[in-house]
Amino acid sequence: MEYTQITKITDAEKSYYSSELKALAELWISKKEQLKDSDEYNLFLKKMQREWAIETGIIERLYTWDRGITESLIEHGVDAVQISHKSGMHRGYAENISNIIQDQQQTIEGLFGFVKGNQSLSEHFIRSMHQELVAHQDTVEAQNPDGKIITIPLLKGQYKKLPNNPKRSDGTMHLYCPPELVIDEMQKLIAWHNEYDELKIAPEVLSAWLHHRFTQIHPFQDGNGRIARAIATLVFLKAGLFPLVIRESDRDEYLNALEQADNGHLIDLVKLFAKRQKDCILSALNIQQQVEKSGYAEQIFSNGLKLLQAKHSKRKAEIINVYALANKLQNALTNKLKEYEQTFDESLKLNNNRHGAVVTESKHDDEEKNYYFRREIIEIAKKHSYYANTKHYKSWSRLIINTDSIFEIIFSIHGHGHSDNGVMVISGFTFEKDISEDKEDKNPNPINIKSTQQDIFSFNYLEKEKEVMQRFDEWFKESFVIALAEWQQTIT
Repeated sequence: MEYTQITKITDAEKSYYSSELKALAELWISKKEQLKDSDEYNLFLKKMQREWAIETGIIERLYTWDRGITESLIEHGVDAVQISHKSGMHRGYAENISNIIQDQQQTIEGLFGFVKGNQSLSEHFIRSMHQELVAHQDTVEAQNPDGKIITIPLLKGQYKKLPNNPKRSDGTMHLYCPPELVIDEMQKLIAWHNEYDELKIAPEVLSAWLHHRFTQIHPFQDGNGRIARAIATLVFLKAGLFPLVIRESDRDEYLNALEQADNGHLIDLVKLFAKRQKDCILSALNIQQQVEKSGYAEQIFSNGLKLLQAKHSKRKAEIINVYALANKLQNALTNKLKEYEQTFDESLKLNNNRHGAVVTESKHDDEEKNYYFRREIIEIAKKHSYYANTKHYKSWSRLIINTDSIFEIIFSIHGHGHSDNGVMVISGFTFEKDISEDKEDKNPNPINIKSTQQDIFSFNYLEKEKEVMQRFDEWFKESFVIALAEWQQTIT
């Protein structure tokens, strides 16, 4: 078996871009200028840099701990005393881990500086970044010809001189680029990347391609995964977006996507990168409300105030368009649930004539039912780390399944974030109501409230209706299957 040389981006891979991310990115960049000088936004970026620095080492198993420690370090800063205290590590080991994370933090800060300098990616920059990244890492494990694991000095900022092919769990060898071909492969990678950078290929596609082809080469003895995530981050930063943070919770999905890319299927890696960027943009959009509430709003917005006033009327009209799209999605939700209603109702009644299924809905202007599910919507929003805004728009559709208990599947449409910013969300959730005869409460509260989706469905006023509807069809199918699986659990 021989090493397979890297290849250019195919036309099929170029088509993997996310229309949702494209619209969200355009929306974010239109607001970024207003926020970039605020303390809130700068703190947001600083915390994101810390998270990148911490998580990029966790993915490589340089250190491990629970998410709570990561969140504490993100909030308060990376410090050996805090690491030792919260993780129970020996102080000397905690010092070493702190140094490694600090090196990784300098690397991510350096990427921001590199983008400001408007430079092109080069081998020199990548080697310099590697030298900085592993500054406090002096050795690496290797395998000698007899198969014995040995410790050898780590070459910092230099390409590997020996093969670094790992052995899979089944005993086969995964072949990276042999040392004698590394320079040729890296030169091709850099040249192709800079060509694609000029062509403005979608950042989620370019970053996924660059990340995968770099890991295919694996030019350094160690630190290749961290460098791969760094150069993928560089692509997003140059597009005006955010660092690529792959969390410990993403690890399995990430490794599986890389394996699929090895087999010629890049799409899963593109989707993962797009999802991570989407989450970052939605979080950043929430900062706008914080800035508006701060005492520095006048200072922050003064330079662009005249321009904003000129655009205000036009943008307000554009934002209103998202409500028309929300109404169409509401109708689509109800129609999809009704497709199941008759089949479910007839089948359940055959089992027991007291059983059945029914679909109900509440339109945005239905004041009588406007308060329905407010608590549940907020609870699910917190689980997905966003603020559910029901002030400007709220509608819902539900499928009620009556058996020995009541099981409800609800899909709600509402705003994302505190302000009326043109970004909206569909969230799905289920719950159960116990209506057994021995229950005194004839109108019981919902119990076992569960989210029906891995990710919320977001859309905004810059997206094309056709693209939103296509994404919605896929999202609904997946969410509805999850909801029915939850119902099945209640009858086992």
